[in-house]
Amino acid sequence: MDEKQSLSLELHESQKLQLMRSPLIRSATQQPDEPNLTQFGDRYSEETPEFQRREEANKLEVFFDLFFAANYTVFSKTQSVTSGDRISAYIGYFSILWFTWFAVGLYDVRFVTDSIFERIARAVHLGVMVGFAVVAPNFKPEEQHKESMQTMSLILASSRLCLVAEYASILWHVRKFYKVRIAFYAQTSVHLIAALIYLGISFRFHNRVSHVFITWYIVGTLEGLLTLGLALYFSVLSFTKTHLMSRISLLTVIILGDGIVVLSEKVLVIVRSPDAWNPLTVGIVTAAASTTYIIFLVYFDWMKKKHLTPWRQQLWTILHFPLHLGMVLFMQGFTQFIVWSKVIDVMIHQVGAGWTMDDYVALGNFTSAMVQKNITDEVNQYFSVYDPKYSTVENSVSIALANISLIPDSFWSQLAQNASLENNYTDLYFKITDILYFAMYNSLFFTFDIDLIKESIDSGDARRTAIARMDGGVSDLLFVKTGERLQLVFFYGYIASGLCLAIMTILTIVSRVTPWKPWPIVRTVINFLLAIGLGLTTFVVTSPEQGTEYTQSPWLLPTICLVWFAVLLLTHLHQGPPMLFKRSATFLVRRQTP
Repeated sequence: MDEKQSLSLELHESQKLQLMRSPLIRSATQQPDEPNLTQFGDRYSEETPEFQRREEANKLEVFFDLFFAANYTVFSKTQSVTSGDRISAYIGYFSILWFTWFAVGLYDVRFVTDSIFERIARAVHLGVMVGFAVVAPNFKPEEQHKESMQTMSLILASSRLCLVAEYASILWHVRKFYKVRIAFYAQTSVHLIAALIYLGISFRFHNRVSHVFITWYIVGTLEGLLTLGLALYFSVLSFTKTHLMSRISLLTVIILGDGIVVLSEKVLVIVRSPDAWNPLTVGIVTAAASTTYIIFLVYFDWMKKKHLTPWRQQLWTILHFPLHLGMVLFMQGFTQFIVWSKVIDVMIHQVGAGWTMDDYVALGNFTSAMVQKNITDEVNQYFSVYDPKYSTVENSVSIALANISLIPDSFWSQLAQNASLENNYTDLYFKITDILYFAMYNSLFFTFDIDLIKESIDSGDARRTAIARMDGGVSDLLFVKTGERLQLVFFYGYIASGLCLAIMTILTIVSRVTPWKPWPIVRTVINFLLAIGLGLTTFVVTSPEQGTEYTQSPWLLPTICLVWFAVLLLTHLHQGPPMLFKRSATFLVRRQTP
């Protein structure tokens, strides 16, 4: 920013709050008693107006960004990613929210000022964000709620009509610059047409499932792309010298920051028990926090440019949509890995750990009463830490424990001698142990907020609720469904992580302005291969044995952390290893000065 622009901004900012404030730069050398050059007719109409530019987002922009983050956080908490349909809904909601933010942000970085009019317009945009939060709990395209879907369309229409008013105000400010009017007519028309489409499809929702909601995604995407295209075609709408890239980077930081909030919440979930802090817990929490920090470092190490050529800048900007989408899905997935790692650790080391039935040497000397007391004590101690939550679970466990007394004492000595024993009491024995195991597993899930029964009740799905409550909440089906949930989290968490790394690598290619040398090319290829590797890791679940072994191992989080750590090391390895590039000095070996 030159001296004239700086002085003009200082004079402009010192003014009192006005009804409307022009974003145009006035000549800093013009004195109050000098003639106003805007009155010189057609000579003035041939000029191109010059707008104020800032290096950073102002308070209105930052506040709007915070509302964006709050909205998708609300949706994440009210609509968990629990199935393929829910992933689609999550992506859809985030897309609508992001492109709404994007449309407002593209206006802000070029034209927003601090005036009464802009503050009122900002209040409307914040109201739109509140509307998103209201719709979030019932945003289910696969199970459409008529009023919620109509409300969403009306909210989107309101947002675009507000943008129409804002661009119209800029058109008024540049009314004497005749040659630039067409640009603002075109930009205003884009948002006006979008508003009319959103308004029109609000009448297409009925008490049945309709695919008209897909129009939201199409119109929002086209709206953003057309705005970027108009900026390339009309210089007056250009993003050159704006803080667009800083604004996008700020949103990236906010998304990462929200991931830290979710991470902290998950840590609180897994440390409820007194003995929660063990080496595994410390390791997974450290890996989770480190991964978030490393992603932050890598992103800003790669994105050092604040301004690029127009086409590079706009390509860099629009690529942040898949990056941000990948980030929010990745944060949702990898923070759940924290809980799952703890759950699996408890399942392996605590469920049934002190049962006499597993000690075949001692079991031969036990009676049914002794076995019953042993298991009852162990189960009660377990439930004191991992509350079964539902009374039906406790009732089923009480009945199962009481039925141990129906087994004759001789059965235990026979079982100790032959683990594959089959007689009249074998079925009863296995039924009792199944009920106890599944009750303890499911109570563990309930404790760590993995509650399929509650989700079924909240969703109003009577069939799923009936299945989940089968056998008093100790059904093996409930256990199996929970296991499928882990596979789903593993699937989208790893793919989203790979997507983030791949998009960030593309971004650094787009933003690179220096000539390519051999080592940067090799490093970029390695980063792409690491991204693909993270995504392909999900294919291990196609093999039941290997998939179960890996997803139940403590390496879900550390693997991702190690990959990102390798990326960070590669980022700061400025020259390749000597064996690959003999003429290049590495960060370890420097050329000797003759």
